[in-house]
Amino acid sequence: MNPASSSHNVDNNPPAPQTVSSTSPSDTTSPGTLSSKGRLLDAEDLARKRARDRKSQRAMRERAKWSMQCLTDQVTALTQALQNETREKEDLMSRFLAVSEELDHLRVQKAALQLRLLGNGTSTSKPESPVGTSPAALAPHEAIPLNTAPTTMSDQILQTFAEARWEAYTSPSQARVEAYPEKPDLSALFDGRPNRIIDETSGVVGDIVRSYKEIDTLPKQVAVHYVMSTLMKWQVLRNKASYDQMPEWLRPLECQMQVAHPSWMDRIPWPNVRQYLIECPGIAFDDFAGAYSTSFFIRWDYDPNHVIITTSAAEGGGILINPIYEEHIRQLKNWTVGDVFRRRFPELSTLVDVYSQSEQ
Repeated sequence: MNPASSSHNVDNNPPAPQTVSSTSPSDTTSPGTLSSKGRLLDAEDLARKRARDRKSQRAMRERAKWSMQCLTDQVTALTQALQNETREKEDLMSRFLAVSEELDHLRVQKAALQLRLLGNGTSTSKPESPVGTSPAALAPHEAIPLNTAPTTMSDQILQTFAEARWEAYTSPSQARVEAYPEKPDLSALFDGRPNRIIDETSGVVGDIVRSYKEIDTLPKQVAVHYVMSTLMKWQVLRNKASYDQMPEWLRPLECQMQVAHPSWMDRIPWPNVRQYLIECPGIAFDDFAGAYSTSFFIRWDYDPNHVIITTSAAEGGGILINPIYEEHIRQLKNWTVGDVFRRRFPELSTLVDVYSQSEQ
């Protein structure tokens, strides 16, 4: 190609049109403007998200508050129901104990009436006492204490029982004579059923002891039962064997044989206290018993349940005093009284302490 041709071609080609940029605001989209719009949109979204979060949290708090209130109401209702049920149970237990105590007293009164009216078919008149005839002519085991008419319910029961059984024991016309076991049966301390199988002496004494709610421990109950049943067995049989079976300190003093006195005094374990009560008769039974029953106790440092033993069916299936505990209570130094009795009867407490010290 020659230069002339090339130059001609160049000159004949029109120049390329130039692009002119628009300066209209609507057509202007700078990077800074886009960045500002993005930040504005992000802020609005964040605000809406925060609003939604606050609303959701507020709803959750409301639900939690409502749930807590419901649980609180349920706990309050259940607590109230439990308190009501507890009060009802306590009320029922109080009524049950009151009825049980009333039944025990009624059972004792029934026994007294039956013994007074029936006496196992014997005469209801009081048999002539050997004490009233010639005490000097009788052996010690034949002369029983000189008692006044009964002054308490327990005296009524025991005196009537002893008199009726003594008459039945000595009368040849009686076909049935009550059997007296060597050791008292303690089953009546635990079984108040009228159809229980137990000798009458142990049963009558057990009902009386059980009716005294102040005698509230097993060692005390067994000790009182032992004293009462052993004494009454001798007053019914009036033989040397039953007399010798009594602890020496329970055997009657001369003043008990010569001075008329209530029979409850004969069941006090300390001889010098019995003598004081007989020679100074100003102390009433209710006053004495109120302090004595709650205050006396046996010095026994072992398991209270070990004062009794249960025999096998082959041996009769009864509940007897543990021989170890029997020997323990036959020692008068193991009997004492507490503060209630000491504050009420300091002079008698001194007599108790003197006797106990002499046994050491």
